[in-house]
Amino acid sequence: MSDALKRTQLYDWHKTHGDVIPFAGWEMPVRYSDIREEHMAVREGVGIFDTSHMFRFFIRGPQAAEFLQKMTTNNVSKLDVNDGHYTTCLNEHGGIHDDLMLYRIGTDEYIWITNASNGPKIKRHLSKNSKSFDVKVIDRSSEIAMIAVQGPKALQLLSKIAGRDLSGYNRFTCYPVDIAGYDTYLCRTGYTGEDGAEVLILDCPFTDEGKKRAIAFWENLLAQGVEFGIKPCGLGARDSTRLEAGFVLYGHELDEETSPIEAKIPYAVKFKVEPHYIGFDTVRSHKEDGVKKTRIGFVMIDRGIPREHYPILLNGNVIGQTTSGGVSPVLNKGIGLGYVPPNTVNTGDIIEIDIKGRHRKAEIAEWPFYDPQRYGGSRTV
Repeated sequence: MSDALKRTQLYDWHKTHGDVIPFAGWEMPVRYSDIREEHMAVREGVGIFDTSHMFRFFIRGPQAAEFLQKMTTNNVSKLDVNDGHYTTCLNEHGGIHDDLMLYRIGTDEYIWITNASNGPKIKRHLSKNSKSFDVKVIDRSSEIAMIAVQGPKALQLLSKIAGRDLSGYNRFTCYPVDIAGYDTYLCRTGYTGEDGAEVLILDCPFTDEGKKRAIAFWENLLAQGVEFGIKPCGLGARDSTRLEAGFVLYGHELDEETSPIEAKIPYAVKFKVEPHYIGFDTVRSHKEDGVKKTRIGFVMIDRGIPREHYPILLNGNVIGQTTSGGVSPVLNKGIGLGYVPPNTVNTGDIIEIDIKGRHRKAEIAEWPFYDPQRYGGSRTV
């Protein structure tokens, strides 16, 4: 592999125990065992993911809130200290620079967590626009390791190693918490559809000591999580769980030419916010006047595994293209996402996916693709 590829603090462990591949400029594990097994560990027990390749910007200053209100589409003024939310950062014509998590950790301080592939772009964007505000943007990505602990038993595991009950921390919060002697931020969020947390482990720089600290934390999770059915999970399970939940992925459902309204993530966008954020006029127009494309989900009826960039057909005519696809381990069927013109299809309609020249039937379906009463963070059984 190229020496230009970056490595997280946990790389040595991944290289020993998993299959490592190039991803977004990094050497990352795609799997450690069977992707389906890792996926189902997240759905039924607990799985852990190394997400240290993501960028972590700390934004602080008297005008931090005003700055972030300009840069992101959700309502920053609604965040109390220790709250977090999902949001997007747009370009001037309403296309998505990136989707991100934003946490307020102090009166005038926030953490912005952005995708690895977009980190350099977002860093330049924040630096350029921050010059008009009394605010500092600090890239602390190299100082902090980040591990996603996901699944219905994730909080039980974290409580066990922390030595106290952590279930009182609500979803979409971010608190400084001592976990097994490590200073962390416990962010009650995730990218799998399941309950859990994303743990920012402080003081884990890219040094021999920082790597040892990060690996020790990871291995402690694995050792203490045996009773909860824990598995280390790679990029394969990260993608399959987010797809099964119907979550968008940058470079697939999201890009510089797609607005949040087209992507059907309206919860990331607020309109009664002033001053207006970058790209506001286009997004408002899409909300009020309509869009030219809209995101759909589908479940395969015929055998076949959909992948990205496959044609979507209705009555023999191409109406759109897939953006993500794969197999749902819960359904044991192919599932996918894509874009078509609005008002073209409805839930329950039958379409076809052109899979390598063969037209395979699929049904338009709502996400998440699993039964939310049995799986996911809002399960009831």
